[in-house]
Order: sequence, then structure tokens, then C-alpha cells
Amino acid sequence: MKNILLSALLWCCCFTLHAEDSDSLLFSGLLPEPQQISLIEQAKGIDPQTIRGFCLKKKAEIPFEQTYFSTQLYTTPEAGTICLELTKAIKHREGYTLIVRDGRASIKAQTQAGLLYGLQTLTQLAQDATERKLSIPACTITDYPSTEYRAIHIDLKHHLDKKEYMYQVLRRMAYYKLNAAIVEYEDKLGYESYPIVAAPNAPSIAQWKDWADYAYRLNIDISPLIQGIGHADFILKHDEMKPLREDPTSDWVCCPSNKEYYDVQFGLYADAIRATPHGKYLHVGGDEVGTLGVCPTCKAKKKTALQHQMEWLKRVSDFAVANGRTPIFWDDMVFKHVGLYEVILDQEKPERMDSIWAARLPELNKHISLFPKKVVYMRWQYGNANMKGNKMALKWYNDNGLSVMGATAAQTTCAMLPTGNGNSRNIESFQLAHQTTPVIGVLCTAWDDASPLFDTFWKGFISHSQYSWNITIPMKYNELDQRYQIREFGVAASELPDFRKRLESTFPLWEEGLLDKGFRRGMWRTSGKYTILSLPTKEKGAWSRTYAERIEKAQKGCIEHLQLQQLLMDYRHKATRNDYSLQVFERINDVTGYTARLLVALSAYDRERDTSSLNNLRQCADNFKTVRRNFEEVCEQTRHMGQPDGYILPMNHHAHLAIRTANTDWMFLFEVDFLKQIDKLLEAEGLSPVFSADANL
Repeated sequence: MKNILLSALLWCCCFTLHAEDSDSLLFSGLLPEPQQISLIEQAKGIDPQTIRGFCLKKKAEIPFEQTYFSTQLYTTPEAGTICLELTKAIKHREGYTLIVRDGRASIKAQTQAGLLYGLQTLTQLAQDATERKLSIPACTITDYPSTEYRAIHIDLKHHLDKKEYMYQVLRRMAYYKLNAAIVEYEDKLGYESYPIVAAPNAPSIAQWKDWADYAYRLNIDISPLIQGIGHADFILKHDEMKPLREDPTSDWVCCPSNKEYYDVQFGLYADAIRATPHGKYLHVGGDEVGTLGVCPTCKAKKKTALQHQMEWLKRVSDFAVANGRTPIFWDDMVFKHVGLYEVILDQEKPERMDSIWAARLPELNKHISLFPKKVVYMRWQYGNANMKGNKMALKWYNDNGLSVMGATAAQTTCAMLPTGNGNSRNIESFQLAHQTTPVIGVLCTAWDDASPLFDTFWKGFISHSQYSWNITIPMKYNELDQRYQIREFGVAASELPDFRKRLESTFPLWEEGLLDKGFRRGMWRTSGKYTILSLPTKEKGAWSRTYAERIEKAQKGCIEHLQLQQLLMDYRHKATRNDYSLQVFERINDVTGYTARLLVALSAYDRERDTSSLNNLRQCADNFKTVRRNFEEVCEQTRHMGQPDGYILPMNHHAHLAIRTANTDWMFLFEVDFLKQIDKLLEAEGLSPVFSADANL
């Protein structure tokens, strides 16, 4: 037998020496990458087109929702069959051995989950072999995950995806061997204990239960995240819930001393548990609380913010345990209350880290008895998690006998599309940290602050799939990029230039090009305040000179938009999978390209001040209707647009972009404001406005 994948070095050598080798080409598209692949010399493989069914042994079943291969059953493992067998010889619960030789395949696993994952690997090989017009070579694949709990975050704070799309998400997770999701329901769950908290269009408990049952059959654990003491605006925005506020003027924090608050919190928890009957965890939230101990009742107790927080944690975690769930708790406030927040996030100067940690750790250790032992403390670090501060925090938990889980991110506050190429480096970093400082799993978060379409998160989720399944064999980021393109769009499309990095390069102009001050993403930095770009004055050309650098970027942006438009059309022509994702990227390119075109048109008017440039500006402004309509039509395929009638907006304590308006104006916040100013300019020049007449931007 010839080892193909025993180490990263051997893998690199194999591809250097055998770049045209068909076997190497087939194995180069697998995600996540198996732990070990060995060729079986002087043996025939299998042509995917000849696979005609399954043979089942020892109570094995065809994995749920297997649709790629025929489900015809055969009594013996003959040529053209896939033999599935359950055996205790496979030691890992999710591990499997896949053997391909002499015209048939066999998958052995300890559990149905292992059979599912083995079949996903065979499916990927069959897809690529078919597209390359090759056979799958005779081989043995021995595989198992590096990390037990490989979860993604589904955040429904500010939007609701459509039912069928939510089921598609589960199938896609199983394809990439992701085995858990923590769902932040907020008001998108039809609570029966306190119906007022539920959004008017929230799916019922029964509907969410059906979805969770479906996930369970795909080896996906669905556990709920129901925010509590902080991030509670979805509860406290309602008049009936205002007495539960810690601060009467804010809907952000619940009073931890109010008995009625716990009645509400436990009712919401109970409903979420019913909606996720197979879930292992109950994430109780607890992050970014802000103000604690300010109401008269809390003040009278004369306790610190940390004491209030941990007493709350004790009560809610006791409820979780009593109801059969392991509680998870965001841990940031634990360290913030004792002045170690910047240390654990590696935001302090390296030379000061040790001294600050040593000075403030005694205050944390003094309260160690307040830390419930049955809680999983979720240590989030969305940057490089393999740095000193984060590892100091992880070690502190381990040293004190507390369970800790990691949280990385595929999406933080980015608008329209997560930048940073899926955040792959930082996602990998938590798995690297995990090698020296144990955690019981890693969650890949995807925050809804600026609410990009869920399809834009998959580059990050797939990175999480790779590095959580197989961190033992290093994979370079350019190789991950190539595999991502093969898996998501097919072999032919993967031969095209990478479009994602180029698309991300258009974002700086789109995010701030229409502003004098402010940010489209991370609006919390300015409390949501911004200043729209000023328009040309009467002095001809003065505006263009003032914004010369920005206009130059816009001119380049117009060219980049057209090139990306053609590239994405080529992708759609060649892709064999995920055409919807490519439609999303096309429409994102239109939106970012529109900013460049509008700035160039305005500059031309400023310099020329003639009828032609004015009419061109008006036409460009009017084109926004088409850009917006096309983008929203793509969005409408997978999500419910805008908020339903009767929806109450929260106070937006964190200045989230996605909740600034009940309709979809928030998606085009700066464009809407800027085009209103363009309308005034057109009217001053004697032309009819584009939008003011019908107020429809």
C-alpha cells in the first residue's frame, strides 16, 4: 500500500511530484480532509456511474437523506454496491473506514453517524470523479474528528429565514460533517409561556421541534441560546415587561433581584427546551451585561457586579441542569468585572500582560466558589485565539476544574458579506490553541448585527469544518481556498480565478464611500451616528478636488465591478452546485459597484455642470431602484423580508445596523439618505426628483 496522506510533508511532496496524477486530483477536493488516505496498489477502484445500490450488515441503515446514490438494496456486497456495516472495531463514535476496491465500496463505523460521514466522503469523491470523468481509485480511508463538538451559530435576532432554507442548512452541515448548531432564537420562537415575547411571524414550538428532529437524524445537535440577564431587549421592549428592567430607561438588562424576571426567563427556557428535544445544552447567554446593581433592590444588597452576575448564573444553571441540559455561559463579564477583559482578548501590550494578570487574578480567585461546576464556560475570541491572553484564560478554567468551550467567528459585524476570506486563520487558531489547552468543543459564531444572508457565511463554516475535523494535518489557506471552490461550485468552476477576495476588496469604498463620518459595519463604535457625504457646492470642480482620492477609488471600483460581473457569470455557467450562492455574490457585486458608479457620476456632474452630466447623474440615481429590487429578490428566496406588521423595534442599545428600520431600508441605509440629497440637487437644477415624489427608495 502506498500512503498518500500520512503527514503534511508527504502530502505536499505527492502534489509536487504528481501534479497531473488523477488520484491526487480526486483526493485534493475533499472537505474536511480525512485523517489518512492510502492507495491500494494493483487493485481496481470503482466508476461512480456503476454504483447501483447498498448492502447492509449488522443493523446498518442507509444514512438519512442520502440522495446521491440509488437506494436499491442487495443481499451481498457485490460489484456496484456500497456495503454499510456497524462494528465495534471502529473506536471513535463518529469515525469510519472507507474501502474502495474491485468495483465496490464498503464503509464500516461504530454508529450511524460514522456511516453518514463515510458516505459523505464517498459522495464527494463520486461528485469529483464524475466531473473529471475519472474512476475512484482503490483506496482505504481511515477517518475520525479531531474535535468532538463542531458547532455553528444560527443567530435569528433580526431576521427569519424561510422554512425550506433552514432544512437546506442542516443538509449542508451534514455534508461538511458539522454536528451541532446553537440557535439564538430571541423572538423567532413561538413562546407559549409568554406569547407576547414572540415576533408575530415566529414559527411555533412544534415547527421548530420538527426541524430539530430532522437535524437529529443528520447527527446534528440543536441546542437553544436564549439570552437572559443582558441582551434582553427582545423581552424588555414590551410594556408588560418593563417592570423587569434593571434600569427603567433601558431595555437591555434584566434585574437579577426580581423574582418575576426568573418566572419569565424560566418560561422561555422551558419552551426552547421543548423546541429542541434532543439538545445537549441550554446556552443561557450572560454576555455584555453592562449595568448591574443599579436598581434600588440590587443596590440594597451591597454586592459587586460580579457577585450579582454569578448569583444569576447559579439560578439559571440550576434550572438548566434540573431540566436535563448542560448550561453554557458567555464568559466575558467574568473577566471584565475584575479588569482582565483586555488581557484575555490580547488587547493589552505584551509586556504588561503578566503583571496585569498577576495583580487582578486574586480578585477572580477570591470568588471561585461562586462559579457553578456544571456550567460550560464559553471563551470567545474572534481574533487569534492561539495567543497568550486567551490561553491564560483557558488554562485558568482547566486549573480550577471548570469545563470550557471555545467560540470563534465566521461573521462578526460585517455588512453584506463577512470579510477576511471567511476568517479562516482565526478559525484555525482556536483549534491550534485547543491542542495545548483543552476545550470540550468549538462554536463558530455568525452574528446577525448587520444580518448578511446566511449563504455568505459558508466560507467560514467550511473552514471551521476543516480545522475542527482535522487539525493534525496542517492545511495551507490557499489549498483550503481551492478545496472550497471545488466543493461549493464544482471542478470546472474551481479552475476560474478566486472571486471572493476581489469582491471583498470593493467593500471599503462601499462601507464608507457615501459618508463623511461613520461606519456601515460596527456601528456601535459611533453609537450608530454617521454623517452623509456633502454634495457639490456652486464652485465648479471644487467637490471633485476635495474628494479626489475617493473618486479615483470609485473609478477603479467601476472597472472592478465589471470584471467581477463577468467572472461571476463565468462561475454560474460552469458551476455544478450552489447556484444560489453565486446569485447572492452577483447581487452583492451590484450593490458595492453602485456606490462607485454613483460617485463617478456625481464627480462628472461637478466638473462639467452640463445637461449631459446632469441627466447621467439622474439616470444613475434612478438605477438604484433596479439594484435594490434585484438584491431583495435574491434575499426573498431564502428569508422573510422586513419585520412583520405589529413588530416592535427595540431601543437598539448596541446600534445594530439590521434593526434600524422595520422595513428593508437598513440594508441600504447610506444610499437612501444620500439619494434623498441627490433628489434635492436635481430639483435645484430644474429636473424632477427620482424618489421624492413616491418616497420609494
